[in-house]
Amino acid sequence: METENAFYAGVQIIHNFGAATVAAAPVAALWFRDARAEELRRLAFLTFFAWLIQAASGVGFGTISFFMEGELPEIHHQARIALIVKILCAASALILLSIHFIRRTGAPPGPASWRALAGFGFTALAAAAVLRWFS
Repeated sequence: METENAFYAGVQIIHNFGAATVAAAPVAALWFRDARAEELRRLAFLTFFAWLIQAASGVGFGTISFFMEGELPEIHHQARIALIVKILCAASALILLSIHFIRRTGAPPGPASWRALAGFGFTALAAAAVLRWFS
């Protein structure tokens, strides 16, 4: 049990830093909207990689349960909905940023994109609270 708890704690630490970043980086971009384009592009890449970390660490929770307990965690209906919301937020943010990067305009995301990314981040944080409570 000690090993399992250590694994969960490690993944939780990574997941928490990712959660803080996916919410804070878009807010920072909106706050510092007059920053140089290069700095805002770096924030966009940071946000993209933070969402990847969120997705990977989220999978990590299930993986630890599966390999340590032999089954995926049993979650109630409300928690399942919250998990789906978190997955949709991550997928939407990654798609939005991927489309921006594929266009290769060199410009950072605009204010509407940053607002959407902030919305995805804060929605995922709220869903995480529901997921935690009803798991």
